[in-house]
Amino acid sequence: MTGGTAGEGRRPLWLHSMATPETDAVGCLEVAHRLGLDGIELIVAGDYPAALPETATPDQVAAVVAAADGLGLRVGALCSYARDIDAESAAGRRATADALRRAVDLAAALGAGHVRVLAGHDRPTGERPDAVRRAATTLHDVAGFAHAAGVSLNVENHMDTLATSAAATRDLVLATASPAVGVLYDQANLAIMGAEPAAVAVELQRELIRHVHVKNFVPAGTDRRPVPLADGEVDWSTTLRLLDGYTGALTFEYERRWYPGALPPAEIGLPADRDFARALLTG
Repeated sequence: MTGGTAGEGRRPLWLHSMATPETDAVGCLEVAHRLGLDGIELIVAGDYPAALPETATPDQVAAVVAAADGLGLRVGALCSYARDIDAESAAGRRATADALRRAVDLAAALGAGHVRVLAGHDRPTGERPDAVRRAATTLHDVAGFAHAAGVSLNVENHMDTLATSAAATRDLVLATASPAVGVLYDQANLAIMGAEPAAVAVELQRELIRHVHVKNFVPAGTDRRPVPLADGEVDWSTTLRLLDGYTGALTFEYERRWYPGALPPAEIGLPADRDFARALLTG
């Protein structure tokens, strides 16, 4: 497994900017700094405060870089919502490829080594092979651009996409046939989808994992409720041991953007998760 460089022999811990809907990208960096984290994963979107718009100007990018440098942090990854890599229309796929190239440009300008990829749309079984071929072709077309920029395109295990299991994610990544395309491993998402347990998921994806999201949940009716890492459906004590060959960053995907009523501000709710993760990593 590969990933970002660990500082001083430990894996970096990053804050996802979905954790800070009350502020902007610079404010997210400041929250991460006060939490004693190493950096952030920054959303790319024009409709969310703690994000960088896809149309960000050089001055906007420079302001985020200066803030990160001043705090001794880094923007380690970008979270893109460009999704239609499997679109049936060639124009739709080209537009998505262009959006991913723009995310790669922004990542390179920020010094980030990773861009999250949503793997299109989940489809009926009979439609999936063609959709996977289209998605893999789109990613392959962007991969050379990403490789030249030193950026990894990471397909996330994610609901309602073509990556609804560890096996499906692996198959899509392998079909792209590019070293610039890897896996964003999210065991909580796999558990939400009723997909493979951690021992199976990690083994299936082991050599492809470039980045990792950590969060936890309990079922709540037809939805779920976010809970501290130590308390939910995912056994992170076991899962992090399974990731013993992974030396990259872990991003706390603290879902306050989606569940503001269930989660307090990050500076209140995240210290326990930070301490829990650090204890597991150092133990």
